Amino acid sequence: MKIMLKNYFNINKTRIFTALILTGILSVSSSLTLIKSATGASANFSLETSNEVVKDNIKLNRLPRPVANAVLQDLARRQGVFTRQLQIIDYNQQTWRNGCLELPQADEICTQALVPGWRIVVSNGRENWVYHTNNNGRSLRLASANTPSENLPNKLSTSVKNAVLQAASRRLQQPISQLTIIEAQQQTWKDSCLELANADEFCTQALVSGWRVVVGGVDQTLVYHTNQTGSALRLNQKTNETTLGPIKIPASELPPPLDRGIVFRQISSGGFAGRTYETVLLTDGRLIRVRIGDANDSERSIRRVSVQQVQEFLRSLKRSHFSKFRNLSYPAPSGAADYITYTLTSQEGTVQYNDISQNNLPKNLQTAVKAWNQIVASAES
Repeated sequence: MKIMLKNYFNINKTRIFTALILTGILSVSSSLTLIKSATGASANFSLETSNEVVKDNIKLNRLPRPVANAVLQDLARRQGVFTRQLQIIDYNQQTWRNGCLELPQADEICTQALVPGWRIVVSNGRENWVYHTNNNGRSLRLASANTPSENLPNKLSTSVKNAVLQAASRRLQQPISQLTIIEAQQQTWKDSCLELANADEFCTQALVSGWRVVVGGVDQTLVYHTNQTGSALRLNQKTNETTLGPIKIPASELPPPLDRGIVFRQISSGGFAGRTYETVLLTDGRLIRVRIGDANDSERSIRRVSVQQVQEFLRSLKRSHFSKFRNLSYPAPSGAADYITYTLTSQEGTVQYNDISQNNLPKNLQTAVKAWNQIVASAES
């Protein structure tokens, strides 16, 4: 990231760039060129912030990118929204018992063959959708739709809830009042260790009915395996090992402050194409985006939102306490590759995150990111 920003500043100093924008390109009216997303092989702006939670080929338990793309695109098409408005909040590997992924339609004949695949939960912040897929995402089915985000299975007992919340509270050093059970799924574990055996641990090969419970904290998400009552539970370390806390951005890597007339800036860099884009929002509602290093200015565009939208966006930043994250970076997991890094700058400071760690950002920061994405989506040519 340091190299990318250094190249960016060497190629195009921000202050010079802004002056050129304000004086020389007001007549340009090209449509917003789409950013090549880290969640797809083709350029597609709707996938830029589609919140894909992982990259494939890093670890065996990671959700493959083609599967995530297929699910997000299917739901976006069904709901008539952009994929960036959707978020994969949970997933786990499954072996479905038939060719219909255990979701047969009326009068449908399903092959009785085991199908390795995934169970994926997608959210728009208000509702959840559950998908069953095969291993590559070419076969997928919507299991449940339009489920309120707070609608957890009624059978989840108080004892399980309490046990999980208490364990997560100790683990995260956060009060239970700041924790939320995001999802609870009934499971039948294959052994007494709830399929999470420690090294050299002996587990009886007996089926254990229980739960897979996802708990969300201030800046982390934990996954627990439990038995039916919560008297036995284990933290799924493999699922949680990619969660990282913020680090301070070195002063030498901070971008320059915003110039006069600019209220917000996003620099996106990396991904498969390795390109760097800058998008700035001006006080008059202009949203200007360029690709750094584009000698012919072929990927420069100007779009517009209303002044009222600009003001509402600034109020959203204040409500989400964006300044609280001043000069913090939420890094990608060790070993991750081909991810996009986003550097957001307001008048109060800069924050940095990437498309892999986006789902683990603090809720207030996710709110600020969502408000910015809505501004970009609503801009008119």
